[in-house]
Amino acid sequence: MKGSRWHYPRKEFAERVYALLADGPTQGLSLFGPRRTGKTQFLIHDLAPLAESKGHRVVYASLWQTLDAPLGVLLYEFDRALRHGSFWDRVTTAVSGIAPKFKVKAPGGAGEIEIDLSALKGQAPESHLLLLDHYCERLARGRKPAFLLFDEFQELARAKAAASLIAGLRTSLDKRKTGLVAVFAGSSQEGLRAMFTPRDAPLFRFATPVDLPPMDDAFVDHQLAAFKATSKAKLNREAALDVFHRFDRSPLFFQRWLTMLALHPGMSEAAAIAQVQSDIAEELGFGKQWLDLNGIQRATARLLAERVPQVYGQHGADRFKALTGGPAPGPSSIQSAVQRLSRLGLADKWEDEWRLSDPLFEAWVRGRPESDF
Repeated sequence: MKGSRWHYPRKEFAERVYALLADGPTQGLSLFGPRRTGKTQFLIHDLAPLAESKGHRVVYASLWQTLDAPLGVLLYEFDRALRHGSFWDRVTTAVSGIAPKFKVKAPGGAGEIEIDLSALKGQAPESHLLLLDHYCERLARGRKPAFLLFDEFQELARAKAAASLIAGLRTSLDKRKTGLVAVFAGSSQEGLRAMFTPRDAPLFRFATPVDLPPMDDAFVDHQLAAFKATSKAKLNREAALDVFHRFDRSPLFFQRWLTMLALHPGMSEAAAIAQVQSDIAEELGFGKQWLDLNGIQRATARLLAERVPQVYGQHGADRFKALTGGPAPGPSSIQSAVQRLSRLGLADKWEDEWRLSDPLFEAWVRGRPESDF
């Protein structure tokens, strides 16, 4: 994607985030953005290159699929940041993932230490936490603090025995207030709050919360220009904007829709929408997730997808009856359904309002036939 005409740079936001961390009063930011709205793209393609171009070391670590051994992931990425070239070189060579065992440099440069990920699935060993602190010391720079970019950071809350790791990371950051800055990005607003808001949280008040701005209409213009350059075809801007807003300004859906039209010039715009919806639902397992829900949970998901106000109150009861044709369950049953959706990672609380956590799943649920309820 580097240098790709399809990447829409969020230059202004990247510069604001950079200024807050490099020159501002805060050492950390918690960055919230719904799933598949471009957080990772922003970190990797906008913020990281900007920071590196200004002389900062940059480390990126995703905690999304590495809950078994998050400490190993951090040691691996910290070590790579000190050993291997530019940030972009490291990102492009990390596609194959982390090997079950790898070696990192020992403190003082005396040989190497082998890290076995299978041995890091429980409580973090004290020696490895000291090694993490050692890497933070090596990465830290006074005048040009290193940028630590943690993606899907709220997933640490689900990792087994992660409390000592989080506490150790907080200690290492506190010791180097001018040498290290961090972005803790996540797709769960409630999950990020749990990491930074409670008084007993290891990272209590460490990070200033910010939201990833949604894509604006300029994104559509940028994509249409890339589409025209690629396919030599031109789309109606108003029709494109309608698709963009109908799917909650999802960059993933919009780009997939354009790709479908580019690959199939004779396909109608409506047919491309239907095909992309079907492809994404299959890829992301929406159908299986739906089958795992009971009737009340499905209806509750629909209420959340429609953003019905007072889902536990009269508005929710009225919509439930209209949707199912039967009596509405009591507030406690709706609350249990919401909690079940939350445990499955399908629902999250945004600004004290429950919503489905994935905008694409939300659109899929809104399109379910009445027979599903």
